[in-house]
Amino acid sequence: MRGGCDGCLARVDGVPNVMTCAIPARDQMVIESQNSLGTRTTDLLRATDWFFPQGVNHHELFAGVPGLRSAMQAFAERITGLGRIPSVVAQPKAACRRTADVLVIGAGPSGMAAALACAKRGRSVEVIDMSLQRGGGARAVVGRASDEWSPLLSEFDDAVSKGGVKLRLQTVVAGIFHGELLVVGGEATEIVRPKTTVLACGAHDALPAFENNDIPGIFSARAAGWLFSNGVSIGDSVVVACSPGEGLFGVAYAEALKASGHESVRLVHGDVVSASGSSHVKQVTVRKVGGEELTIKADALVVDAPRSPSYELSVQAGVDVGFENGRFRVPAGSPSKGIWGVGEMVGTKLSRVDMQAEAARVAEASLVDQSSE
Repeated sequence: MRGGCDGCLARVDGVPNVMTCAIPARDQMVIESQNSLGTRTTDLLRATDWFFPQGVNHHELFAGVPGLRSAMQAFAERITGLGRIPSVVAQPKAACRRTADVLVIGAGPSGMAAALACAKRGRSVEVIDMSLQRGGGARAVVGRASDEWSPLLSEFDDAVSKGGVKLRLQTVVAGIFHGELLVVGGEATEIVRPKTTVLACGAHDALPAFENNDIPGIFSARAAGWLFSNGVSIGDSVVVACSPGEGLFGVAYAEALKASGHESVRLVHGDVVSASGSSHVKQVTVRKVGGEELTIKADALVVDAPRSPSYELSVQAGVDVGFENGRFRVPAGSPSKGIWGVGEMVGTKLSRVDMQAEAARVAEASLVDQSSE
């Protein structure tokens, strides 16, 4: 639900490879699946799971068998590609090169806090986010737990409405090249050179490696929270599994479901062992903290597991990104002159107080950074 994978790519109105979680639905949309055989309920390619339960290397399948290998390669290319070319030739977009004062990448809690802190110090601030709505993780903390974030969201909305901060949604920073940002969105493509760039890219939700973790009906806790905040129910019988040390999104989601009258929700602190089902989740097994295993019937599974920083733009900006305990690590502070990292991306606790304090430090330091030029 955050445009961070290729799991929802579909052909929309004749355009292939559209991330359907990152565009608004509208009447008369034509949405078609890609690279599949059959329908959602009768997926003929599912048969490969029965014949090859340990996976298959199609590069070596039928190797040395005259005729069969080339046929297998052609079939593999068809089902693993990225869709047919668009039905209509797209017209080139306008392009320009410009400068900016402060450009914040990410309209989540850390990005909003950084934008407000810079604006209060007299800076001209733009915020860019590929999502449909501002808020990021703050919008995914639902129920009573959302009260912590209400002041920040209200202050940011007020700044945007009064012109103190410019917000651009459904817009992507596709790369950083020697301090210049490639910005794609709307009707134009831009090369922007900001005086100060704030990377508030957040974190990628984790989906641990358990059996059948790709069955429809499995959601990250943050995705489930976003859907709940928009009035969308993911199932009738829901299991919420929070890995050790996690639970901010999962606990808030489970409590919000119960408060809304949803009776069949089970909150478990532990790691998912497996899920079962075919076209949808039917049953979940979770190993609780302490070792006890629970098997629960459910049609939806919500997983709150350790997240990994959205490090990609940091690498392009020249940051020495590390790798610890199975996750990437982006160092805090100024990775290079004029570029700053904040929020979940650099390991800051998802707390309004902590993020606003960090934003104030970065806003002050960026002023010093500018004055030293």
